[in-house]
Amino acid sequence: MRTVAFWQLAAVSTVMIWLTACGGTQVKRGSIAGTVTDINEDPVVGARVWVEGAGETVTNMNGAFLLTDVPEGFKNVRASARIGSQDWSGVALVQVFEGDITRNANITLCPTNLQGSIEGFVLDPYGGRVEGARVFAAGALSSAMAVTDRSGYYRIDGLRGGYDYPVVASAPGFLNDRKTVSVVAGQITAASFALGVASGVVPSTPDDLDAVAWTMPRGVTRSASPEMANALEAIKRLIDPQRAHRRAVSRATPLGSLIEIDLTWDYVEDNRRLGYGIYRGRSANPASVPDNAIAFLRDPLASLFLDLDLELTPAVTYYYQVVAVGANFNPDTGAGTSAPSNNASATPLAPMSTFSEPATGATVRTASPTLRWERLSGASTYQVLLFEGFPEINRDPLWPADLNNPGNSKVSHPNNSTVYTGPALQPGQTYYWVVVAFSADGAARSISPLWKFTYRP
Repeated sequence: MRTVAFWQLAAVSTVMIWLTACGGTQVKRGSIAGTVTDINEDPVVGARVWVEGAGETVTNMNGAFLLTDVPEGFKNVRASARIGSQDWSGVALVQVFEGDITRNANITLCPTNLQGSIEGFVLDPYGGRVEGARVFAAGALSSAMAVTDRSGYYRIDGLRGGYDYPVVASAPGFLNDRKTVSVVAGQITAASFALGVASGVVPSTPDDLDAVAWTMPRGVTRSASPEMANALEAIKRLIDPQRAHRRAVSRATPLGSLIEIDLTWDYVEDNRRLGYGIYRGRSANPASVPDNAIAFLRDPLASLFLDLDLELTPAVTYYYQVVAVGANFNPDTGAGTSAPSNNASATPLAPMSTFSEPATGATVRTASPTLRWERLSGASTYQVLLFEGFPEINRDPLWPADLNNPGNSKVSHPNNSTVYTGPALQPGQTYYWVVVAFSADGAARSISPLWKFTYRP
C-alpha cells in the first residue's frame, strides 16, 4: 500500500500532466490494476485487457486484472470479451505513475455494435480552451473519463447507446460544469462545457459514510468460472438490493480478494468538488494521520468505493473516513478539502468452513432435509438461501420466498442447522444452497461455499 497522503498523490498527478504535455523522453513505468464488468455490473471473467505496446492479461473471477511494465502517462486500457454470440468491448483512460500501481481502472463492456461517443470542448470562464481538464460520463460502476488536449478537445468512446449520461467537466481552479447527454449507438454526440470561476471554495463534507465487509469462500477467490463469480454477486445483491444501483471505484487486487469492504456515502451535487480522498486505519479518525490515505479518487461523481486490498484480515477492525477534494485544492499543503466524514468501521468475519450436511452432491430422500454447517466465530445469525437452479442475477431463492420474513431459514448463533420448510421439492431436481453469516451489527458478512443436493424420494 502506498503510504503517502492523498494530496501527495494528487501533486504527482499534477506533475505528470505537465510532463506528458512537455514530452519528456525518459521512459518510466508503472502498473495498472482494475476490474472489468458488463453493462449489468457483473464481473467479466477471462476478458482480454491490454494497453497498446505494453502487453496484455486476462481478468480473474472478480473481473480484476493487473498490467505491469506500462509506460507512465495517460493510457487507454482496453478490454474485450465474447459474451454469448456478440463481441463486447470497453476502454478506460487511466494515469500511470512510475513505480506505482494505478488501482482504479474500471472498464465497463457493452456490445461493440451498440456503442456511441461524446466529444466536445472545455472552456474557461472567458472562452479560452482548457488543457488537461477531465470529463466524466457516469456509468454503472465508475465514470468513463477523457482528458482535454491543448485545444481543449476531448472524446469519450465505448459508451452504450440508448442511455442518458450525466457528464461533468472538471479542472483544478474551476467550478465544474455538468450536463445530461444522450448517447446514440454508432453516432458521436457533441457536448461542450464552460467552467466557472472558483476562489477559496471548499466542497461539502461527504455524509452518511457506511462500511460493509464481505468475506468470500476459500478456494474461489483466485480462479473461478464466470458462473461462480456471478453467483457470488447475485447472493450479495439478494442481501443488499441497493448494491446493483451504486457506482464504484475499486481499490482492486489482481489476484482476487478474500475480503471486500464496501464504502458508501450520500451523493450530493457539488460543482466545487474534484473528487475524494479515502483514508483507512486501525483506530478512529484515520483522516487525522496522512499516511492512512489509501486512494485519491479523481471522480466527482463517485459514491461507492470497494476496498479489495489483500492486506485486509479477518477479525481486524478497520476504520474509514472520506474527504471531498475541492477545486482550489493545494497539493503542497492539503488545503481545500472538506472536513472528514463520519467514521465508518467494519470487522471482517473469517471464511465459512467447507463442511456441509448433506454433503455437496449428495442425494436426499426426505422432503424436509436438515441443512447443517459449521459455526463461525464472530457470527450472530445465519441466513440460508436455497435455489432451484444455479444462483444468478435476478434469480430469487426458492426459500425463503421473502427475505424480510425468513422464518426458520434464518438461524441465531450458536445454532448451526435448520430444517427445510419451503415449497415442495421436486423429484430429480438439483437444488443449490448457501449460508451467509452476519455479525451482530450486520456490517460483516461471510458467504459459505455453494453446496448442492438432488432430491430423489
